[in-house]
Amino acid sequence: SILFADRVITENNNKKGIIGTFDRFMSPNFPVVFPPWALYIAITNLAGKHSFAISLTLMESSQVILPINGELDSQHVDSMLELSFNITGIVFPKPGKYNLSIHVDGELLGSRILKVDRLEQTGG
Repeated sequence: SILFADRVITENNNKKGIIGTFDRFMSPNFPVVFPPWALYIAITNLAGKHSFAISLTLMESSQVILPINGELDSQHVDSMLELSFNITGIVFPKPGKYNLSIHVDGELLGSRILKVDRLEQTGG
């Protein structure tokens, strides 16, 4: 599972609250930094230690605007690993399609498109 959200809240019992999912940003001007947002990723069918890499890439130019790297450690193949990241200060250089991909041990596990559109302003 890969979700873009306004916020991801982790409760005291480790349950996640995912607030305001979306698949698109809009802005009248570029480059732009959007208000804070979050990523939620759930992974299953892994056991042991693994390296992961998450990247958000402008598809037309392959420009990486968000790289995240780390390690996963799962005790059992039936376990669900939940990753959440609060994202701030990422510069989106232009409108277009951005691909969020996650690789585990160098192998593509999944991806999701984030659309970034120009908000046309109308005269008033």
